[in-house]
Amino acid sequence: MRVGFLLGLALGLIGFAIAGAVYSFDIGLVIGLTLVAVCSLAATIGGVMPLAARAIRVDPAVFSNPFITTFVDATGLVIYFLIAKAVLGL
Repeated sequence: MRVGFLLGLALGLIGFAIAGAVYSFDIGLVIGLTLVAVCSLAATIGGVMPLAARAIRVDPAVFSNPFITTFVDATGLVIYFLIAKAVLGL
């Protein structure tokens, strides 16, 4: 989770700077916070799912990749919209 957070922080700062410069501070904040949250979530799920697959005696390589991709994509959209709603007051 720590590595995902640090990666998200680096990408979030870049996304915040670019989106904030091109659009506005609020849009940049939404992009930056979303990148931090999604990268942290992806790293956490990516680390836990192979362990969970091994615990239920399923091949982790087959089990984890499709699930992680689908889960992170779907929750990433939800996280984005929740952050946008909170920051922009929509």
